[in-house]
Order: sequence, then structure tokens, then C-alpha cells
Amino acid sequence: MAEGDEKFLEILGVLAEDVRFRILSLIASRGEITAKDILSEFDFTQPTLSHHMACLTEAGLVNVERRGRFAYYSVNNETIELVSSGIASLKSVPEKRVKEKEPSPDEAAKLKKGKKKKKKDKNKKKKKD
Repeated sequence: MAEGDEKFLEILGVLAEDVRFRILSLIASRGEITAKDILSEFDFTQPTLSHHMACLTEAGLVNVERRGRFAYYSVNNETIELVSSGIASLKSVPEKRVKEKEPSPDEAAKLKKGKKKKKKDKNKKKKKD
């Protein structure tokens, strides 16, 4: 497993916890928010929030900036882009390319007729020889 894959999986693990995902969503919706404002939206204690914020910060999902007595949290857009591109890389062949490879029902019928005609032509050649 590549080093980038390990980081990607670590981030996904952090986001798999629904409370952390909801905290991250709240931060994203506000742009910047303090711990006090986050706490007012959830029904858990400050130490529990500190634990979740530490996980989000260590994973690089959240930036923290201290201003006086308060810590202001914001989303780390670079990490979100990393997660987004990692998920996007899991997409299968684009639908357009799949459709190009698969013949339409009319084309499939023409192909079958063409194959039958070739078989008949081969049979005629064998009989002549």
C-alpha cells in the first residue's frame, strides 16, 4: 500500500464516525467556528468535543487558529480535495465509454446478420471447392 493510500484510509476512518462528519459539515457550513459554537449544536461534553477535534485536526481535515482565548476551526480544503479525488478515482469506466463499446440493439442485429452472411459465404466456397 502506498503512503498516500494510508493517509487516504486514515482520513476515511476519521470521517466514518458520524459525529465527526457532522462536526466537519457544521464547520464547512459556517466557514469558521469556535469550539463553543460547535458545542452549542451537539449534546456532548467539552472533553468529548476536544477528542473529536483532535482527530479531525490530526487527520488534516480541520485547520485551527488560536486568537486570544479562542480556537477558530475551519475546513482544510486541500485535504477535502485529496479525499474527493481519491473517491473519484474509484469510479468505474465512464458511462459514455461503456456505451461506445456496447452496440445498440439495431447495431447488434446488423452484426448478427453480418456473421450469418459470412458463414453462408464460407459454406458456398467449401461446396464449390
